[in-house]
Amino acid sequence: MTMETDDRPTTVNELLWVREAFGLAVEGDAPPPLLDSPLPASRSLTESERARWTAAWPEVWMAVVEHAVRPHDAEAIERLMRQDTPAEDRPALLALLAGPSWRDEFGDEVFDEPSYRAWDERSFASIRSALPPNWEAQPERRAVESLANAWRRGLKKVVVLACEGTFVRSVGSTGLLVTKGDRDDDASYREASASFASR
Repeated sequence: MTMETDDRPTTVNELLWVREAFGLAVEGDAPPPLLDSPLPASRSLTESERARWTAAWPEVWMAVVEHAVRPHDAEAIERLMRQDTPAEDRPALLALLAGPSWRDEFGDEVFDEPSYRAWDERSFASIRSALPPNWEAQPERRAVESLANAWRRGLKKVVVLACEGTFVRSVGSTGLLVTKGDRDDDASYREASASFASR
């Protein structure tokens, strides 16, 4: 059984930061607020920008999440790393591996923010400080039976959201979104993996 867990999904985290730092009132099936709320962004959005960003967020969210739950594409990684891969093929391979992002729609400068840098550093430090001391203490080890059953139904990757409360969603044919709290609590993680349904 091979399964991936991503507890620091960069492009997913960027979207969650954008939503909170810019105070976007996003509607629809969106996760709860971040565990560590960022400071507001220093840049203010115009009314038209806010409307455009708020309207775009759910669509970009779905595209980013659908890519985030896909297992790593070993063949694309290998092709990118090979010396004989033509230079003109590399940008497409890199885009395939990186997937869609908020940056594609609104530019890199959105994240050139003290709020983002501080929040991202805290996020990384929080994950490092919470690393289990050994394999037996890993959440996946503690929920192995339930995860194995989900794997038999097609689960290949779990993406962990640094959000409050509970938010469990099956995404595509291979992915599961859970919050950090869902993953850290044995009963919740077993329940989340038992709910996985390939779509």
